[in-house]
Amino acid sequence: MNRFILSVLMMGLMYSVSANTAVGIDKTFIQSKDTITLHTLLQATPPMQEMVFKSTKDTTLKIYYSKPANARPGKKYPAIIWIHGGGWTSGTASSFFAHAKYFAHREAVGFSIEYRLIKFGGTGLAECLSDCKSAIRFIRAHAKELNIDPDQIIVLGDSAGGHLAGALGTIDGFDDPADNLTISAKPNAMVLYNPCVDMTVYPLVKNVLSDKIQNIKALDSASIKPEDWQLARTFSPISYVKSGLPPCLILHGLADKVIPCEQSVRFTDAMKKAGNNCTVQLLPNTRHAFVCTNYTATEEQVVSAITEGDKFLTHLGYLKGEPTLRVSDVPSWIPKGKK
Repeated sequence: MNRFILSVLMMGLMYSVSANTAVGIDKTFIQSKDTITLHTLLQATPPMQEMVFKSTKDTTLKIYYSKPANARPGKKYPAIIWIHGGGWTSGTASSFFAHAKYFAHREAVGFSIEYRLIKFGGTGLAECLSDCKSAIRFIRAHAKELNIDPDQIIVLGDSAGGHLAGALGTIDGFDDPADNLTISAKPNAMVLYNPCVDMTVYPLVKNVLSDKIQNIKALDSASIKPEDWQLARTFSPISYVKSGLPPCLILHGLADKVIPCEQSVRFTDAMKKAGNNCTVQLLPNTRHAFVCTNYTATEEQVVSAITEGDKFLTHLGYLKGEPTLRVSDVPSWIPKGKK
C-alpha cells in the first residue's frame, strides 16, 4: 500500500508541470479577439436548443445542444456530449450548458444530456446508463438534422457523469429494448473528469444498491452481500477493459476526497496494458468536480480542465487550432469554501 501511495504521489509530480501549465492560461489566448469566457458562456442567451429523445411512464428526457454560429446545412461537425454528475441521484443537464456552448464556439456541436436519476423503489443505475445509451443512439440517428458526424461522437462527464461516459465506452448491454439497437451507442473518444470507474469500493458500492435499500447511508460494508459486490462489478468500467476501446483522457484531482484518484491510475494502467490510448493527468491541489462552474473550483481551474479536454480532442483530430476559452477579467464566481 505504501509503495502504491508513493507511486501515485510520484505520478502527481510528473503531471504537475503539465497541470500547472494548463492552469497558467496562455496570454496569447487573452489577446486574441476570438477568445470567449465562461462569464459570457454562462449567460442565458443564446438559449440552448432542445429535443426530446426518450419518454418513459414517469418523465421525458431531452438533449440540449448548441451549433456553431456559422453552421451550414449539410456540414458535419463533431458531437461533444457532456454528462452531468451529482452522485447519480441529483444534478441537471444545465450544469454543462456553458461547456456545450464553448465547443460550439470551437466548431463542434455541443450537447448536454438528461438521464433518469436513482430513486429508492424506482430508477436504478441500469436506467441511468440505459438512458445515456439512448441519447447517443438518438444523436446518431438524427445526425443530419443536428449537423453532426456520427463517427465523431465524444463523451465527457464529471464524477457520476464521468462514470457514465466511461461506461458508454466500455460496457455492453444495458440497452433500452425500445431503441434501434442497430445504431451504436459507443463513443469515438472519452474525456473523464474525476470518474468512478470501480464501483466495488466502499462506500461507492452503495450507489449500486440505493434504489433497493431505503436507508442506504446506514449500510456498512459488512452488510453488503456477495451478489451485491458482483452487481457492482457489472457497473464498473474497469471490469470491461479490453483492446480496441476508444481513446481516453482522464483528469483527477489529488485532493479529491469523494472518488480516490487511484481509481483513475488503475484504469489507465489497465487500458494501456490492453493496448488502448489512455492518459491520466493527476492535478495537485485540486478537489472533486473541478470542471464544474459555480462550485468548489476556481474559474482558472475550470478553464484549465476544459482546455485540457479541448487539446486532447485536437490531438485526435476532432478539433482544430488552439483552445479559445480564457479566464474572465473579473472572476465569474467565488468558489464554495473560499468565501
